[in-house]
Amino acid sequence: MISVDTARKIVEETIKPLPVKTIPFENALGFCLAEDVQSDIDMPPFHRSAMDGYAVIAEDTANAPIELTVIEDIAAGHMPIKKISCGQASKIMTGAAVPEGADAVVKFEETEDLSTTNRVKILRPIDRGRNISSRGEDMQAGQKVLCKGMPIRPQEIGILATTGKSRVEVFSAPTVGIISTGDELVEVGLKPSIAQIRNSNGYSLSAQARRMHAEVELLGIVKDTREEISGMMQRGFRKDILILSGGVSMGEYDLVGDVMKGMNTQIYFEKVALRPGKPVIFGKKDTTFIFALPGNPVASFVTFELFIYPAIRKMMGFTNVHRALFKASLETEILVRRKRREYRPAFLRMQDNTWIVSPVEWHGSADLLATTRANCLLVVREDAEKLTAGQLVDVISLD
Repeated sequence: MISVDTARKIVEETIKPLPVKTIPFENALGFCLAEDVQSDIDMPPFHRSAMDGYAVIAEDTANAPIELTVIEDIAAGHMPIKKISCGQASKIMTGAAVPEGADAVVKFEETEDLSTTNRVKILRPIDRGRNISSRGEDMQAGQKVLCKGMPIRPQEIGILATTGKSRVEVFSAPTVGIISTGDELVEVGLKPSIAQIRNSNGYSLSAQARRMHAEVELLGIVKDTREEISGMMQRGFRKDILILSGGVSMGEYDLVGDVMKGMNTQIYFEKVALRPGKPVIFGKKDTTFIFALPGNPVASFVTFELFIYPAIRKMMGFTNVHRALFKASLETEILVRRKRREYRPAFLRMQDNTWIVSPVEWHGSADLLATTRANCLLVVREDAEKLTAGQLVDVISLD
């Protein structure tokens, strides 16, 4: 049995990024950029007004209040025609190009409209350059604006649009197959008998992977027989990642590990000092990475977050592959029962500018309902004997 840290390091060092593909930029949200992006234009492309107001020569306003002659109206999307000379102003809208000769924009609130006389009164002096965005101050033609390895968020989509990058290179998202094992499992549309349960793991694991933009296929439920498990796994070897839930403990019908070994799977680890989720197997068959997770729903959920989440992130080209880990103040005391790293469903909130975390009530690794009241995992380290109220503890954000 290996430590959680060792297991996570093995996953991170074993997985490699997938090949690069080119996709429409509007479909790139959530992917990792696989190329540097340069701007093809200056932004702003001209000296641009940052306010609705009047373009003026700042020196003209030194003895304000002063009246100026309005020579032109300039709307956004239209270039000015007339040059500003001493004693003149142009009415201008936000985003419009500042006319030649002007070096400041006075906002409407600091003027008095004398439109009946084609004039405007400037009520107070203004400094040169005020309310003007200079050409190229945001980005310049040829400038690297996005770097390979960056996550593509809505703001990066906006930059790709701004620079005319209609197609962009990204690291591919993995294909993922999910198999649920167990004689007790029935599909969601069926009402289980007294000895059965519905297949929740397949769908929660699928949701966890889809949230990361993986291409997921639910391969279905298999009975606890070597033949069925082996046959379904053969289908799963078309995927980049194959996930199995159930059948990895020490019981008579826990056959997944034996089947994997019988198929000459390279096994990297098969037990981790972890609660919940000790019997977790990580292996590789040909080009497919296999994660065999415990059947209990919370254990399945937690082991996905600890091991499969970083695997998918690594395949997608990200360098920061783990969920954020940070400190929070524990609200209630926790007694430690086992000398294994423990990940408890918990609720994190901000109070008086401090992160506060409280464990949610749960009844063990089968209690999936408890996780619906949680937004984080509270980490109880294996060397802890007791965690006291007010103590700073490690927390993994889930949202």
